[in-house]
Amino acid sequence: MGDKRSLDLSGFNISSYAYKELEYFCMQYKEKKKLIKYGYGPKAVKFLPVCVKGGISDSTFETANQMIKIKRDVEMIESAARETDEQLSAYIIKNVTEAIPYEVLNVPCGRRQFYDKRKLFFYKLYCIKNKNA
Repeated sequence: MGDKRSLDLSGFNISSYAYKELEYFCMQYKEKKKLIKYGYGPKAVKFLPVCVKGGISDSTFETANQMIKIKRDVEMIESAARETDEQLSAYIIKNVTEAIPYEVLNVPCGRRQFYDKRKLFFYKLYCIKNKNA
């Protein structure tokens, strides 16, 4: 990812630092999907609260709360992609979460159109993330 050219989103009033944050947020997508898939089950169940310094901790609640946050992150990416372009959403997700270039994806539109949609995706994700912050 280091050799990738940084996207200019100044036209959307998004700084280069905010873009980098969004980019790395997207790169965690597969990791978060895996956590959701394996985050449920018997290991998450614990019925007794655990005493910790400063109060009581409920590990089941903590696990569930973490899963809710992770699912929300995944849904933000998917929602921004769908809002950008329903037909291209799967291609956009592959591109922004796995850094798969346009040339490999076999996208059903031109390169410039795809990268314009990609810019719009980051704008929509920025808006969604900041609304949910």
